[in-house]
Formats: sequence, C-alpha cells, structure tokens
Amino acid sequence: MFTGIIQSIGLIKKIESLKKDARITVAYEANKIKASNLGDSISINGVCLTVQKKQKNQFIFHVSAETLSRTISFSEKSLVNLESAVLYNGKVGGHFVTGHIDGIAKIASIKTTSQCWILEIKPPKKLMKFIAEKGSVAINGVSLTVNSVKSDNFKVNIIPFTLKETNLGSLTKGSQINIEVDLIARYLENILKRK
Repeated sequence: MFTGIIQSIGLIKKIESLKKDARITVAYEANKIKASNLGDSISINGVCLTVQKKQKNQFIFHVSAETLSRTISFSEKSLVNLESAVLYNGKVGGHFVTGHIDGIAKIASIKTTSQCWILEIKPPKKLMKFIAEKGSVAINGVSLTVNSVKSDNFKVNIIPFTLKETNLGSLTKGSQINIEVDLIARYLENILKRK
C-alpha cells in the first residue's frame, strides 16, 4: 500500500528481457527513499514491484508479463517516480494507492496557469465511472485530486512542487500514463454489481 506522495525520482539504468517478463534496474538517491529490504514493495511510476536485489543505490525488480501488459512501457534512461510502501503506523499524506494499475491513460491537453499545470486526462472509457470531482486518482503513482469530470475525460491541477519533485513535469500532450482509480470507488462498484 502506498500514499501517492512521491519520495524520489529514479532512473531506469537497465532493462533485461526474460522471455515474456523483464528485469529492471533502477538507480535512486539513497537519502530520499526509505531503506528497503529484499522482498519489500516499491512503487515505480505507480506500479507495485518487489525488490529482488539491492546494489549500491540501485534496486533490481522482476516485472511479470501481466504487469508489462497493463502498464506504460519502461525504457532505459527514463525517469520514474519512486515511493516506499507505507507503514501502518506512518503518515498517509495522499490517499490509499495499491500499485495495481487499472489502465493506461493519455494526456489530452496541458494548460498552464501562473505556475501550475492543468492536465486533461483521457482514461480508458471503462474507468470513467470511478472518477469523481474532488475524488482521488493516482497518475504515475502520484496522488492527485480530480478538479472536474466530463463524459470521457477529467482534469487535475499540478502545483509547482509536484512538477519539480515528480516526473509529471516531463509530460506532453499525447503522453501515456499509468492510472489507478480510487480503491474505495472500485470496491463500491464491485459490491453494487453483486447485489
């Protein structure tokens, strides 16, 4: 479980193909991300991955074919958002984020106002029912508040701090992003479907 409050930006150093799976090596700043042990979960652009191996300032992860098929592609030398799993006795600064990506969304437009960005995001149609004005959504692992909702897209506001401390500042119109809808909305819909 994560909060969507990014602790550091990492760099994908290496990607190895393992038939249908992959192994990725991510470099990180040791003083920014909480120390993790083998077997711990780390959110990489919102994707929950397990630390398989640890080297000096580098995590190595095994990524399954299932995960690769449901998330944006990892590429060498790309910047990724990093967050250690939340401790249940710790602070939850964003919202509950599982690291289980619901789909790949697209940036439909970016509008700048003063120092902030307003992103218009077009998710897969099946996810729109989970998006609510003033609700929560995770984009590349970043917890954001939904500003407004239309039939096939929604808007979020990105403040200067978030632009600087995450990889969201590198997004452009047409960029693909990982999206995770609010956990409570997903469970509520499941309960109502079974009634």
